Amino acid sequence: MKRWLLVAAAGLATLTLCGCYVSDSLLLNPDAAAHPIDDGVYERPGQHEDRAQVSLRPDGWYDVSNFNPNGSIGDTQRILMNEADVGGRPGYVFAEAEEDGGYQYGVAFVEQGRVYLATPDCNDPEDREDAIDHGGEAQDDQGMTHTCLFRSRAALVAALSAFAGHAVFGEPYQRH
Repeated sequence: MKRWLLVAAAGLATLTLCGCYVSDSLLLNPDAAAHPIDDGVYERPGQHEDRAQVSLRPDGWYDVSNFNPNGSIGDTQRILMNEADVGGRPGYVFAEAEEDGGYQYGVAFVEQGRVYLATPDCNDPEDREDAIDHGGEAQDDQGMTHTCLFRSRAALVAALSAFAGHAVFGEPYQRH
């Protein structure tokens, strides 16, 4: 029951991904996708403007859409979740499919019905070092956005696990 919060929160977190861990091809395993949540609307307690509608797709991915208070649906992200040992404890890694065919990644934990999220930022020296130390390639996009490119699942998951050990997790999301 607590896992359904995870995908909603992951989708919301990816709305602000920048300077992050990326890949040109999907490095998570669609056959190992976590499918634990019910469709619904999720939000951070007391922050009604930070809401999303989550829907499981037939292919095992989730659609996570901005859910506006007036009932309209905004931008939609496709999110894939895999269970993983992250930062020395059970957690999740997630991928967001980008419009250009690439992917962005982050980590999540579920504790007492609350979902905690973190997304690495390669503008941050510690997050960048985690990526490089585990096989990622630091890159700059026109000198404005620093990304860390990964080419293997093992390198990505190792870097995300190291990142999770020092990450600052945002406020948790809960089902509305």
